[in-house]
Amino acid sequence: MLILWGWWTAGARRRRAPAKPDVFFMLYGIVLAGGKSSRLGQDKARLRFKGQDLLQRSVALLQKICPSTWVVGRDASAHGLDVSWMLDDIPGIGPMGGIITALRRLNASCLVISCDLPFLTDKMLARLVDARNRIGYRKPMTVFWDEASGFIESLVAVYESWSLELLESSFKKGCYQLSRAIGPAFRCHVPYSEAEKKYFVNINYPEDIKLLRGMTPSCQR
Repeated sequence: MLILWGWWTAGARRRRAPAKPDVFFMLYGIVLAGGKSSRLGQDKARLRFKGQDLLQRSVALLQKICPSTWVVGRDASAHGLDVSWMLDDIPGIGPMGGIITALRRLNASCLVISCDLPFLTDKMLARLVDARNRIGYRKPMTVFWDEASGFIESLVAVYESWSLELLESSFKKGCYQLSRAIGPAFRCHVPYSEAEKKYFVNINYPEDIKLLRGMTPSCQR
C-alpha cells in the first residue's frame, strides 16, 4: 500500500499556514457522494465500471494514498463498504457542504475527490499529494490546474484544515463555488497537460454513461 503523509501544525481552530512544517500528520481521504445526480437521472455512485460501482472505486483509490478514508453524503455500508461515513451538515449546496462537513468533524487536512471520476488514477493523486507536501502545505488548497483556461479541478484537491475559515466565510455570503471561495492567491496549482484531461472526466449526463462502456472520454470543457 502506498501511504503518503502531509505536514500539519496543530493550533486553535483559527489556523494559519505553518512557516516551516514541523509535525508529521496524516491526510484524510474524503469521497464526496451526497449529490442528487439530477442531471444523470440515476444514482451515479452506483454506476458500474470495471467490476466496481463508482463509489467503491473512489474509496479504493484513496485507500492507496491515505491511511484513513471517509465517505461524505451517504451510508457507505449500502455499497458493501466497510469504511467510516458521515452525512452532510449542510445539504443542498453542492460539494462545498460536504467539504465543510469533513473539515469540521475531522479537524484535519483532507484529500478530497468526488465519486464520479472513473478515469482518475492513484498516480495522479500521488502527484498531487507530493506537490502539497513539498510546497503546497503553505496554502489552504493544493489543486490540479489547467494553465490554458485557468480551470481548477476543485473536486480533486487537498484542503488544509485551515481552509475551513475561507469556505465558511464564502458559505455565509451565499457563494458556494469552490474556486471563488478559495481564490488563486490561496492555492497551490499543479499543472496538468492536455493528454491528462481524461483523468478528470466525470459522469453528469445520460450520454456520459457510454464512457463507462469502453468508449474514449471526451476532454472538451
